[in-house]
Amino acid sequence: MNQDESLKHDAVAPFTGASQCFVDKQPLVELLAVLAECGELVSSFFKPAPSIKAWDERLRLTEFLERFSNLARSTAIGQVEREFGPFSILNRYEFEGSLLAVVLRGGCHQSTRGLSLVNARKVVFDALDAVFPAPFSELVVYRFDSPDWCELTRDSTISSAYVACQGARNLWWVLCVADVD
Repeated sequence: MNQDESLKHDAVAPFTGASQCFVDKQPLVELLAVLAECGELVSSFFKPAPSIKAWDERLRLTEFLERFSNLARSTAIGQVEREFGPFSILNRYEFEGSLLAVVLRGGCHQSTRGLSLVNARKVVFDALDAVFPAPFSELVVYRFDSPDWCELTRDSTISSAYVACQGARNLWWVLCVADVD
């Protein structure tokens, strides 16, 4: 069996409600409230079983999305495309900056909170620090650079979508904000 066949064989466990995990952290709740003002928000955490072990980043993301796709249809994300298009890989600090940009940009009609740069930075930092505290702060984050990866973002005017992975805890986070004018 070659590596591609092995990955297909191992990737037989689609996500179910049991794959999801609830993260109850007040700083996260505050960030999600701000992001919800920027558009339709989807935020879901997962602990895949079996865990995703592919070393190639595209294969890791592909396996995650294949396993997530059935569950995604029951959320606002809708249909996930098999050919999800270009993506960027961000570290934790780049992810923090990207989320900060989303918060400051707001939705199609700007943010309704009027957060200052200092307060917006604090909201984003505190949320990431609460969910991914040291020694589990190292992240690999996939940012979708095309809105064509799923049904929700394809129909949006402004969107930001991420899949974050904290490998040591096998914790994955799908975060998507999409606004239609």
